[in-house]
Order: sequence, then C-alpha cells, then structure tokens
Amino acid sequence: MKPDQEGYWMRRLLKGILIALVVLIFILVFTNLGAFSGAVSGLMQVFSSILYGFLFAYLLNPLVNFVDKRLCPFLQKRWKGRRVKGFSRLVGMLFAFAVAALLIYAIVNMIVPQVAESIMSIGGKMESYYRSVETWVLNILEDNPEFKAYADRALEKIFEFLDNFVENELLGSAQKIVVQVTASAYAVVREVINMVIGVVVAIYVLFSKDKFLAQAKKILVAAFEPETTDRLMEHGRQIDRIFNGFIIGKLIDSLIIGILCYIGISILRMPYTVLVATIVGLTNIIPYFGPILGAVPCAVLILLEDPLKCFYFVIFILVLQQIDGNIIGPRILGSNLGISSFWILVSISVGGGLFGFMGLLLGVPVFCVLYMLVSDAVNRRLRRKGMRTDTDAYFAIQSVDDLSYHEPPAPPPAAEATEPPAGPSE
Repeated sequence: MKPDQEGYWMRRLLKGILIALVVLIFILVFTNLGAFSGAVSGLMQVFSSILYGFLFAYLLNPLVNFVDKRLCPFLQKRWKGRRVKGFSRLVGMLFAFAVAALLIYAIVNMIVPQVAESIMSIGGKMESYYRSVETWVLNILEDNPEFKAYADRALEKIFEFLDNFVENELLGSAQKIVVQVTASAYAVVREVINMVIGVVVAIYVLFSKDKFLAQAKKILVAAFEPETTDRLMEHGRQIDRIFNGFIIGKLIDSLIIGILCYIGISILRMPYTVLVATIVGLTNIIPYFGPILGAVPCAVLILLEDPLKCFYFVIFILVLQQIDGNIIGPRILGSNLGISSFWILVSISVGGGLFGFMGLLLGVPVFCVLYMLVSDAVNRRLRRKGMRTDTDAYFAIQSVDDLSYHEPPAPPPAAEATEPPAGPSE
C-alpha cells in the first residue's frame, strides 16, 4: 500500500473512532440525564469561584474596553513606554468596578427596602385576601345553594388544613427547620465567599486578558494546521459576539423594560409598583417565556387589590412586550439570533430541563453557538463536494444531481464604443 493511501485510511479510521466516541458519549448522557446533571452541578460547585470570576470579568469587559480604547491612544501621544497600556487598563478596571458598585448600591438602597416592604404588606394581608376570595366565590354561587354549601365546606377545610399544618406539622418539624436553615445559611456564606474570590479572579483576568488570549492562540497554532487554526479563531470571535451580544444586550433590555414598567404602573396608580417592576424586569431576561412568567404572579397580586386595575395591567404588559419585541429588543439584540422561534423554544425547554434557571438564561446563546458550528461544518462539506449551500435550493430537489453547483453564465461582452464619424475638415 502506498504511503498516501496509508495516510488516507488512517485518517478515515481516526475519524470513525472519533464519531463513535461522540455517539457513545451522547447515548450515555441522554440515558443518564440525572447523573449527568448532577455531575455538571458538582463540577460547577467545585469551580464556582473561578466561574464567578470569569462571569464578572465577561460582564465588566465592555466597560473596561470602552475606557481602554479611548484612554490608551490619548496617553500614548503624551507618554512613552510599556506602562501606558497597563495604566490605561487599570483606569478602565476602576471605572468598571465603580459602575458595578454604584448599581449594587442603588439596588440595595432603593429597590430592596421597597420590595421587602411590599412582601411584608402582602404577608399581612393574606387573611384578608383569603376572606375576599371566599366572599367572591360565595357570591358567585349565591344562586346555587347546593354548590354554595359545598364551596363553603371546601374553603373551611382548606383553611383548617393550613391552620393545622402551621400548628402541628410546621412547628413539629422545628428541628428539621433549624437544620435546613443552618444548611442554607452555610450555603449562603459559601456563595458569598466564592463571589469575593470571584472578584479577585476577575481582576486578574481583566488585567491579563490580552496575555491569556495570546497564549490560547499560541496553543492553537502549535496544535492544528493553519487552516484549522484560522477557522477556530474565527469561531471564537463569533462565539464571543453571540454571548456578548445576547447577555449584555439582554441585561440592558431588561433594565429598560423594568424602568418603563415602573413608570407606566406608577402613572396608572397600581399597587406594589417597585415589586412588580422588579419582577417584570428580572423575568424579562428569560427569552420567550420570561414576560409570561413575570406577568402572571404580578397580575394575581394586583387582582387581589383591584380587579379593574389587574385588567389594565394585563393590557399594559401586552403593549410593553410588543414595544420590547418590535422596537427595543431588535435595536439592542439585533434583528434576530440566527435561529427560528421553534429552535428558541427547543433551546429554552431543553436548557431549563437539564440545568434549571441557568439553562433558561443561557440555553439560547449556547444553542446559537451549536447551530453556528453545525451549519459551518455542513456548508464546508457541501462546498468540498461542489454542492450548493443555500437552503432554498433543497426544497424541490428530486435527486442529488439537482444540487450540483453550476457557475452562472458569463454576461455578454459589452459592445465596444465606436467613435462618431469625423465631420468635414474645415
């Protein structure tokens, strides 16, 4: 066998082994989803401080770049030396952390107290809410005595069950509650420590991000062929654009929606304005289902206070979401994500089912990355075979020969301009 044939069959063998391993991994993952999710959660818990650091650095990086790209050229005109770039990066980091600290301060001092006050007010009115619901149900069943008596007994049994649960089950399980509270307090302290370590990691990552990126490129150049290296670096830039555009854009979009919601429900004089605006803004981060998840509990709270205002609130949220979906969202996130609404639903459902809340948040950008990688691989294979890559060409094909790529006919050569006949000489 010739050396080139040996190399060809060796590459085919390695590719087959790699495909078999990928298929085996997928089978093991999807047949043991619970164990896979637990393993991923365990790994994320072990590396949580590092993950927090990369997350903080990624969120603050646009602010650092905003200052660095403007300050560094200004300083280089006046100063010389390598310290200019380091000083510019340091100023950008200070600016980014100052903006983050101001946002946290505003949330803690302006939003949290009002949200806590609203929650305490709701807790104090629970009994009156129950009585209002009871009266409303009994008034509806006023013309049906049999149903009225049944509803009355059912409501009384529910109230007795809740009262018995609080007095016996809840108080009787005081020891378990103490253990759970202790475990929860320990988990909170551990997360706070991980976040503090994450801030330190973010500082190192932001200050040395150029060096880390250069080291990654060096590894790629050493490990792969030039064509593969260029493709991987291009994929890296595309992945960064997808995640940066989605995460940062979605946070800005949700902040704008929360502010507009607060202004709107304040004008409409609705109860729990800060709490409702906070819920609507936070749940708007989740694509597709977020507005519904946020609007339903808020509508229930307003319904218990004033049914007519609840009707106005539902109309206001529908109008606000139309404004977000057609005006605000496209301007911030772009006209589309590169995938259809069906795949957005699939990514949210699968991501939420596998990884919970984080899956709901990051399911769409992760799926966009996978979609981009698969699409790129398919198009490269088709180009190698001389086939068309546009999807429209595949709607009406009857055989593969219909997809053969043909160069469009060359346009006919332009007629040469003829000079006008010379006039009579004077």
